[in-house]
Amino acid sequence: MTSFLLSDVSTSPSSEPKYVTQKQCVTHLKLLSAFAELRDVVSNNDGLFGLHGTDGHEEGDAQDKYHALVKEKRWAVYVARAVKRYTNWWFRCLPSPEPLPKMADIRRNAYANVVKPEKIVQWHQDILPPLDVLMVWHSHMLNPRKYLEDCIRYGKMCVWGAGFPWELLDQQIDGTTFDYTATGEACRYFESQVGSSWDNLLDPLTTIVQCPNCGTEVIVSWTAGQDVTDVNLPFDNCTGLADKGFRAVCHNCDYLIDHDRLKLAKWRQDVRVVRDQSRPMPGCFYNLRGVPFPVSMSWKEAAFLYPSQLIRVVADDILEFTDPKANQCHSIAAVRDYLRKRVQERRVLQMAHESHFSKVQPTRVEKICIRRMISRYWDNSSPFSLDLLGAVIRQGKFIQQMDRINWLRSPTLHATLNRMIRKYSVFFGIMADNPKEMAVPTLDVDLAWHTHQLSPRQYYNYSVRLTNRPMQFIDHNDKVDELKLTNGFEWTCKTYREVTDGEIYSECVCWFCEAIRYPDLYGHFRSSLLWLSDARKAVDELHRQHDQASKSDSGPHISIHSAVRLQNSEVNRIMRETKALQLLEAYRKSLRRAQKHSRSSKALESAIAAVNSLVLPTSLTTDSVVSQDETSMLSSEEDEVNHKNNHETVDAISNFFDGIEKLVDGLEQLFHDDPHCTDGSLSGQGNCISGTCGSSIAAGNCVSCGNASACGASAGCGGGGAGGCGGGGGGGGGSSGCGVYRNVLLSTQTQLLGYSNEWTPQYL
Repeated sequence: MTSFLLSDVSTSPSSEPKYVTQKQCVTHLKLLSAFAELRDVVSNNDGLFGLHGTDGHEEGDAQDKYHALVKEKRWAVYVARAVKRYTNWWFRCLPSPEPLPKMADIRRNAYANVVKPEKIVQWHQDILPPLDVLMVWHSHMLNPRKYLEDCIRYGKMCVWGAGFPWELLDQQIDGTTFDYTATGEACRYFESQVGSSWDNLLDPLTTIVQCPNCGTEVIVSWTAGQDVTDVNLPFDNCTGLADKGFRAVCHNCDYLIDHDRLKLAKWRQDVRVVRDQSRPMPGCFYNLRGVPFPVSMSWKEAAFLYPSQLIRVVADDILEFTDPKANQCHSIAAVRDYLRKRVQERRVLQMAHESHFSKVQPTRVEKICIRRMISRYWDNSSPFSLDLLGAVIRQGKFIQQMDRINWLRSPTLHATLNRMIRKYSVFFGIMADNPKEMAVPTLDVDLAWHTHQLSPRQYYNYSVRLTNRPMQFIDHNDKVDELKLTNGFEWTCKTYREVTDGEIYSECVCWFCEAIRYPDLYGHFRSSLLWLSDARKAVDELHRQHDQASKSDSGPHISIHSAVRLQNSEVNRIMRETKALQLLEAYRKSLRRAQKHSRSSKALESAIAAVNSLVLPTSLTTDSVVSQDETSMLSSEEDEVNHKNNHETVDAISNFFDGIEKLVDGLEQLFHDDPHCTDGSLSGQGNCISGTCGSSIAAGNCVSCGNASACGASAGCGGGGAGGCGGGGGGGGGSSGCGVYRNVLLSTQTQLLGYSNEWTPQYL
């Protein structure tokens, strides 16, 4: 009978690689190609899950948009089903030999050894899961801190220690067709243990959810209600589990079930577990640096356990408040507001700290830990610490980029991988040396980084070894504000050049990388510096390579799969458009220099074509920014062109990052929690995303406490705190409000693009 086998962790230093290898990167590329092929087959399967194209009455852009949305919808439903299958595989197949940790266990010194499992899974081909389950597992592991948390929480450190089965996957994936083949025994084992077909598409079109009110199993459709007559909002009224507007009524008690109530049911289950079994709440398994250190018996040194202690104190009250029968709490936002009030009660704080002498307010670190706990519920009703549907969808952007670059077909693959691994080593050193900065990878660095993370134990050991003062487990946030990502990329390019004495970080000639690179290399007169001269020569050589210049869309530029957009934030919207204008102007300057120094007009024309195709939406003509037919494209005549097309340029700026990310318009219709966006309003759910208040803080609005925000006194993220996300607390009522950015934007528009005084931005 097929089963999982455990083996002792080898103590031999040569038994397994401690760093990412070329072989692993090649296998990873094969796996990503298999994922890309799977997505192509699923999304183009007309009629799959009852999702059809229109009857052809609509034409043009509306029809194209509709077809693109239907493709994305098929894939979204498929991934939702895959997440359910992965969840069953996780609990029914993967072994859990370790006891589930309790709060008392985390206080013991032995807890430090939780990242040193004595036994690990011994992978063999008869226990490998289907490709869709592998895809979800892959995305789960690429959130290393949360994957570690889930493995600790569910006693699966033997799986964490084993990592991805690279050698087996290399054997099972064809190097030409990228077909993933499994043994008959693997199929039988999966189907018998999980209760699903090996092929995702052979599973039923319905699934089961448990009624949060009475516990009855309710059969629901994965998707239902497509409106083929409305090409603009075809899924607006869909009510299936994989739909944004999921609704079902329990046949036993008539309770209305939706996504928010399922998240609330998850919360209630976890509260009962911490109350009855003393098992920690999600988010309470490691310190703010991601390291699962044992905590002292003193509450002052046990901040990451504090949320669990707090919930134990108010468990009965909060279960009463969230009881479906009481009908007074319907969302996690209401839970946040409830906790905000309770943490101001002296008696609650004293009991949570197990002390008669307690401050009125929790400490700053405790507030951050409360926020981290709440973040596990904002967009997530699964038993895991993150929404795996959103993680897979965001990871899909990276997979598509890898598919476009197609390194596997490159004749210089091994040289590319050597350079990539060396570059990743420098990048990791930059992260380790600058824990308060956001280092942003290029696509080649991100591939090596992802590959390393798929060996979690080795990646953890490498991370804590390089950051031993203080020790830190470097995370890989997959939800980062796109503006923060862009600014971080600028900083990374500059820092990489400095630590390598002039080497180029982004070896790409797309318009975005040119715009990022130009101010650093040519913005100031510093040619006397040798490293700067070398960097400029390297860029000039890059431009002389016609093949790269003519394929600007397939270079190893910024990796943007983790980018998300803050919604409902006036400040963020204006900052975003200001940044777009600044980068567009930087690119225009780089084109001026290219025109002056270029030896190849063909290469220059290719660069011009790149900016026309990537920056502007289809509503703009290529003459709106630069013209390939006029050598005077960068002369004073460009001001007339900009003035003539200023309204179209506003559209281009609004869609600036969409051009980078190549997002399909209307994706927000497909998901209850849009994986590409997060709410930026002060009262919104999960309005602060990963990294907005420090590298260790997870997504979710803060539980604000009194006059100080939940993440600090001046620049936190609490709705009722001194400041929201923004410099100086401007977003929450501080001094740096929207008015300042309006002035900045108006000034930038006037100076950079020569707008007339009569023109007024549409959003002012």
